Amino acid sequence: MTAHTTVPFVDTNIIPDRNVGIGSLLWDLQHPGDAGRDEPPLLGPAFAFIDVGVSRAQVAVALKTLLADDFAMDVEYVATERPEAVPAASVWLVGEPGETVRRSVARMISTTQTARDVDDWYFVVDREGTVASVTYCYELHGNEVWEAYFMGRPFMHEGERVAFSDPELDALLAADVMRIEAGMAREQQAHALRRPAPSWEGYRVQWNPLQKGLAECGIVLQATDVPRRVPGRQNVLFLGNVLNHYPRDERARHFERITADMHEDDLIVVQMDGIETPSIDVFHLARHGGGVRRERVRWINTRTLEVRRRAPDSRAWQLLHLEPEVRQLVRRLVEDFCRSHGVGEADVHGRISHVLRTFFRAAPVDATRRIAIQEAARRLSADAARC
Repeated sequence: MTAHTTVPFVDTNIIPDRNVGIGSLLWDLQHPGDAGRDEPPLLGPAFAFIDVGVSRAQVAVALKTLLADDFAMDVEYVATERPEAVPAASVWLVGEPGETVRRSVARMISTTQTARDVDDWYFVVDREGTVASVTYCYELHGNEVWEAYFMGRPFMHEGERVAFSDPELDALLAADVMRIEAGMAREQQAHALRRPAPSWEGYRVQWNPLQKGLAECGIVLQATDVPRRVPGRQNVLFLGNVLNHYPRDERARHFERITADMHEDDLIVVQMDGIETPSIDVFHLARHGGGVRRERVRWINTRTLEVRRRAPDSRAWQLLHLEPEVRQLVRRLVEDFCRSHGVGEADVHGRISHVLRTFFRAAPVDATRRIAIQEAARRLSADAARC
C-alpha cells in the first residue's frame, strides 16, 4: 500500500525509544562532573517529573522505570492528559472477528517493501461513549510501536491537519463501532438508574485503562489542560511531542499555557519528533532582575546527535558532536557480541546502532554507557528468543 509512505495514519507514533534519551539528558543535567565539567548542576538530586500528554500508561511506566530503577533517581513521577483525551474504556473484539480485523490492520500498515504483523489492537472509547479510534501495535527494533487509526477523522501531523481512511478496514469496523457505542449508552443508563451493567458478549472491556495502568506503577494522573507543578521539589516539565498536536502558528500560545504553573529553577524539556529536524530543547527558569524568565540551556538535534549547550555564566554556546563516540561504542559492542555469539555483524549492527543512537542525548559517561549496553543486550536476547 503506497499510502503508508505518503499519508500518515497518526500524528505521533508512541514508541518508548523516543523517550529513552531523556534518561541520559537528565543524568547529564544532574552530574556535569561525570563529563568533566566544573559547573553547578541544573537539576537537583530530588525532583518531580511531569510527563505531559500521556495517552498510554505503558510509555510513562517505561520512562519512570528508566529514571527511578535504572538510574536510581529520586523522582516523583506525574502524568497529565487533557480531560477530553482520557479514555473511558478499551474494547477488544474477541475470537475470529478480532483476528479478521487484525489481519486487515496489518495489510493497511504494510508496504511492498515492509510487511508488518499486528500484535494487538482494540477500540478506544472516549468519555462521551464514542469510539474515538482504533489503537494497534507492532514490533520495531525490539519495541512495541503503538499507533492510532482515526477512521477518517482529521488529526495533526507536523502542524498540518490531515485525514486518512481505509475503506476496507472501515467496512469491517462499522458494525462493531455501532454496537460498542450502543453498549456504552446502555452502560450510562444502567449506572444512572443503578441497575446491573449490561452484557458485553463478544467483547472484552477494560474500564479507565489510563488511570489504572498508571496507578499500578505509582504514577498520579492529572486530568488537566494546564499541568500543576509538584510543590516542595524542583520540577521538570516534559512535553514529549505535545506541541506537534497544534498548528505551527498556535504552538507558542499553547506552550505559554502549558508551562504557566512552572516556577523559578524548574526545567522545561520540549521534544519534537517526526519533523524535518527532530530535536530536544531544554529551558531553565532563572531569575533576572525582578522577574523569572526562560533560558534555553540545551538544544539537541536527535538525528545528527549534535548538542548545543550554553556555557555557565556566559551567553556563548558550546557544540558537542556525540556521533563519533556513539559510533565507536556501537562498533565495539557489535564486535564483542558477534565474537561471543558467533553471528554476523549484519544481524546485530542495526539493532545496537538504533538503541545507542536513541539513548544518548549527552556525552556518554560510565553510568549511561552501562544502562545503554544492558538495553542493547536485552534487545538482542529477545531477538534470539524469537528466532
